[in-house]
Formats: sequence, C-alpha cells, structure tokens
Amino acid sequence: MSVVESLPPRPLDPEELLQLNSADALDLAVPIEDEGRVTGLLVATESWVKGLALDGEADGWTVVETVDLDADTERVDGLQACEAAILRFRGDDPEAVTPADAPGAYEPAVPESDEE
Repeated sequence: MSVVESLPPRPLDPEELLQLNSADALDLAVPIEDEGRVTGLLVATESWVKGLALDGEADGWTVVETVDLDADTERVDGLQACEAAILRFRGDDPEAVTPADAPGAYEPAVPESDEE
C-alpha cells in the first residue's frame, strides 16, 4: 500500500501526522500548514520527496509533485519544489506568497510580560 493509499480521504489531525512521521517507510512527514488540520503534506525518504495535497474533486489525497534525490538534488530543494507545487495545485502563486504568509512560516510569539 502506498503512502497516498494509506491516508484517510480527509484532512489529517496532528495525531495522525505524528503517526505518519513514525512510519518506517518515511524519513519525514511535515505539513505545509502552520496549525490545525493538514491538507498539504511533504513526505520524504532517502531517495525522494513527494508533495501531497487533499483533492476535494478526487475525494482523497493526490501526489502533485515528486522529486528524486541524487547527488545534484538535495532534500531541501525537493521540499521547496514540492511545497511550491502544492501551492500551485491550490491555486496560489508560489512567487506571490511572502515569507510572512507562507505555509510553515508561523512562529509562535512569547507573550510580553508586564513585569520588568
């Protein structure tokens, strides 16, 4: 069974993402969203990276990009290419997405203290 076939036909909960990350078949499974349920997913092994997106028309997940890793292609390049492919699949222009509103750009802030 492939990774895509093993996914439920709905967004993933954070707990399901943790289970996917612990799967022996994958080295890495990370969402492109900052919070909440996952509808865009980057998965990687030693030899490839795949960008997966929840496809409402297909009632399930689809592979929107696959990048083979080799001496000329590092994992980070594959992850970036797959994230851009997921954004395009969703109808967003990866070139127009700023770092502040890009998926994965969420940085939790520590609340300021009134004490000095």
